[in-house]
Amino acid sequence: METSTELGEKYDKLLRENLIASEQMTVRPATDKLYTVFEGVRRNIVCLEEGTCSCGKFQMDELPCPHAWAVLKNQQLKPGQYCSFYYKKDKLLRTYEFPVNPMPDESLWVIPTEVMEDVVLPPKGRRNAGRPRKERPQTCFRKRV
Repeated sequence: METSTELGEKYDKLLRENLIASEQMTVRPATDKLYTVFEGVRRNIVCLEEGTCSCGKFQMDELPCPHAWAVLKNQQLKPGQYCSFYYKKDKLLRTYEFPVNPMPDESLWVIPTEVMEDVVLPPKGRRNAGRPRKERPQTCFRKRV
């Protein structure tokens, strides 16, 4: 509750770390929605509208990755609208709105007999040893003419 930022403390720290990591990156617009971000010899494609980056962190974390941060700075945009609403301070506070009652000792639990009688077995069969084979798309099997 005491944080002065829009995000929770943990997510604000991650956002600041990503900002620092974006300092040495350069941005070039590819289209009106796509941007190419150069990080040394590597390049990543960022789409702010869809919240995606070719590194995968932007869509996975739902928090601007360093590449997205570079684009945000280049376009002079604020990162708040590109963060998941789950990370916002008011949503985090609502998570703890209802009390969570502690569980009594296991010896005091009342478990229905139909649950106690259920037997959960491990899966049948075994996985093959070694690395699983990659599934190739059907287009790879076409004959060349």
